[in-house]
Amino acid sequence: MTRRGVWIAVGLVAACVVSGAALASGADEPAADMAATLRWCGEEQAGNRELADQLRHRARELDEKEHSFDGRKAELTETEKRLDTRMDELKALRTEVSLSLDRADAAQDERVKGLVKMVESNRAASIAPMFAVLDESLAVEVLDRMNRQKAGKLLAALPPAKAASLADKLTRALQPKVH
Repeated sequence: MTRRGVWIAVGLVAACVVSGAALASGADEPAADMAATLRWCGEEQAGNRELADQLRHRARELDEKEHSFDGRKAELTETEKRLDTRMDELKALRTEVSLSLDRADAAQDERVKGLVKMVESNRAASIAPMFAVLDESLAVEVLDRMNRQKAGKLLAALPPAKAASLADKLTRALQPKVH
């Protein structure tokens, strides 16, 4: 009960006591006074009961909302844990993929180094037919890693159109990229 409700109840009790005392002392209008006081007391008690019922109803609603919020909070906490676990899994997978790519790049680099050695160890005229049909990006990478003098001899041994295309791509690969 609120402070206001307590004071109202105290007032009602006091009014009832005063009316009862007036009856006992033989006041002139005790019956009318007593009837009015009892009516007033009854109305206030009904109002207090209604107020108390409303407060209990509101308290139940608030308890239900709090329970609902607690449930949602628990769900969110569980979801957050699952997301954290999934993020950790994805980070581990990302690391694994990165390591795999690094190993693949290292293996590719070793293969290109081997191809460069093979091309440099052969005469330009004998390797030119194979180099002419080689994938252009690989051919440019090999030419870029070769000794410049040997790369020049190989370009000279290639058909002119192929040599021009590779030289063009080689110079583009060597130019700094401007953003």
